[in-house]
Amino acid sequence: MTFMASMTCALLAALSTAPDTDGAGTSPSSYQEDGKQIFLPGYFDRYAPQTALDMVGNLPGFQIKEAETRRGLGQGGTNVLINGARVSGKSQDPLDLLSRTSKDAVVRIEIVDGASLGISGLSGPVANVVTNTTKRTGNFEWNPQFRKGLATRLTNGSVSVTGSMGDLSYTLGFENDSFRNGAWGTEFITGPDGEILETRYETVQPYGENPSVSLNLSHKDAAGREANFNASYTLFEFDFGEISERDPIDPSVLDSIVKFDEGEGEWNTEVSGDYAFDAFGGRLKLIGFQYYEHSEFNNHFHAENGDGFIAAEMVDFTVDEGESILRAEQTWTLGEGRSFELGTEGVYNFNDRETALFEIDEDGGATPVEIAGANTKIEERRGEVSATYNFPLGEKLDVQSSLAFEYSELEQSGDLGNKRSFNRPKGFVSATYALTPTLELRGRVEREVGQLDFFAFASSIDLDQNNDRQGNSELVPEQSWNYEVELEKNFADDSQMTLRFRYFDIEDVVQTVPITLTDPMTGMPVEKDGIGNIPEAKQWSVKLTGTQMLDRFGLAGGQVDYDILYRESEIEDPYSGEIRRLNGQTKWYYDFEFRHDIPGTNWAWGGQIEDFFDSKSYRRTGIGSGADFRLGYQAYLYDQSKPTTELFVEHKDVFGFNVTAYVFNVLDYTEDNQREVFDGNSEDAPLVFKEFKAQDFDPIFGLNIERTF
Repeated sequence: MTFMASMTCALLAALSTAPDTDGAGTSPSSYQEDGKQIFLPGYFDRYAPQTALDMVGNLPGFQIKEAETRRGLGQGGTNVLINGARVSGKSQDPLDLLSRTSKDAVVRIEIVDGASLGISGLSGPVANVVTNTTKRTGNFEWNPQFRKGLATRLTNGSVSVTGSMGDLSYTLGFENDSFRNGAWGTEFITGPDGEILETRYETVQPYGENPSVSLNLSHKDAAGREANFNASYTLFEFDFGEISERDPIDPSVLDSIVKFDEGEGEWNTEVSGDYAFDAFGGRLKLIGFQYYEHSEFNNHFHAENGDGFIAAEMVDFTVDEGESILRAEQTWTLGEGRSFELGTEGVYNFNDRETALFEIDEDGGATPVEIAGANTKIEERRGEVSATYNFPLGEKLDVQSSLAFEYSELEQSGDLGNKRSFNRPKGFVSATYALTPTLELRGRVEREVGQLDFFAFASSIDLDQNNDRQGNSELVPEQSWNYEVELEKNFADDSQMTLRFRYFDIEDVVQTVPITLTDPMTGMPVEKDGIGNIPEAKQWSVKLTGTQMLDRFGLAGGQVDYDILYRESEIEDPYSGEIRRLNGQTKWYYDFEFRHDIPGTNWAWGGQIEDFFDSKSYRRTGIGSGADFRLGYQAYLYDQSKPTTELFVEHKDVFGFNVTAYVFNVLDYTEDNQREVFDGNSEDAPLVFKEFKAQDFDPIFGLNIERTF
């Protein structure tokens, strides 16, 4: 608790020394109105934004909450709205639409409290971006990147256009999120006494192209009927290559070269829409969503030494997956800040996977190897009803309460056929209390049901790590009681600070666990690793975020944004029975970003520094071979040798373009991976061997070239 106490003291000290006012943000471009903090486009001029998303990203102290893992469409999603409404897509969410919306289309941005909006699931600060697309505008962005020893990234960029035709508004966009990554370094394999058993020099190169095209349409007529339509089509081509040159210390063992190659070809489509109109004395909104993805993967392993061929394997698998959602929301505005919503939602999810493993001989011949549970289709059918009530208690307290009931049915066919059904109550109560005009206290209590990863139901093989994972047809979603308290302070100079404490009491925790199977050849029980459920875990965290303007410290146009987290957790290890942290969880991190817009010029400069510490991940792994093969306990840790650092310089008008030059990884950190394997069920068992790998990737140079047209 010492860390949390020190952060609390830091916040209280800042509250006592920073300038205050009865209304935060009193400049003509930033002011309070009807409980909202309003930011006009002129507020962002110093940042020279090109898109609406650039503006949201420069809101003081505001942190965007991502929405990728939400369950269905009824849990609020991201904390960004467009014209007071949520976007009905998932992979195409409000942030994607704002990234394709020109700065010239933004009328204002409102920061409001989610508990006062009458939109189920939203709490805390919410950014509502009000736009006007009567004028046709567009955006262009190009992001070349230059790396030592790697191909130059030239195909990363985007272009979009926004406008209207009568009552119909549209946004059409194209983008390609390409990457050219790579790393290299030495790996050491050491024995129980620290003696070096083998050294390896490894190089890895992941390359990818990710082009997509999207269309967003919006229509509103004189009668107040509103319709929105979103569609996107995306391709993803991924290639990964790794070469490991291995030099054993034992002179009787020949040097070898091991190669891993991995590839993926994917396409996906997403279509969504909503239609809102007055009905039944209130407002009815109908929402539809459809997503489909087809992916083909391959994974090859090949080893050879001075005597020639040693071994080779190949894994190919194909995945088809999709999600269909129909949702209806009926809302009644009851006056005096009160509203009531009834919602119903139906969802169908599926994941259909076929996997083939082959042993490759010296002549290239392929012998198939059976993998239990590798070919399977998982389907989920889910229905939900919910009721949400928003109401103020006096002038300073806003409350939102929601109660929902979910019925779901999971059916798995193929090698691990199974069928189950669940009934899950869930809901939340959130509240905001204005202690002063510039100091808010927020709280939230929630019963949450998690989203399952359908890939955990099927067995899989990782040739690179020499690990396999057993599919688990008995997997169930996590459930948790979540408690959150947040204190937010706004200052006269638009500085902002938020302290948040969260506590999770989790049931049916999804982690790596041992799964016992019956060997079809021998009839004997065999233990494998897989994704399963552990009865319970606990987690708490404290987080401090904010923006500090530096004008009052003598640096006009300067600001620092910061994000600091400390987290603890407890779970009983399914192998050893010992109490440990959750697998691979970030224990702490910090992120500080500095920016200085030099007054009276088009120049800006700044930098960023961040660092983190993750807990270890635990699972079983194989030791030995042949008759000596047995299972050991594996502890894996990822770390960095130095903090991540970046420096940039920006000019806001280079022949009409905004140009930013940056260098990433200024301190030249290495990515460090450590794996320890023990001959037993815990880290107290005898150490068999240890792997340590430090990979370099050198500083990265890049340009961001943007323009609004």
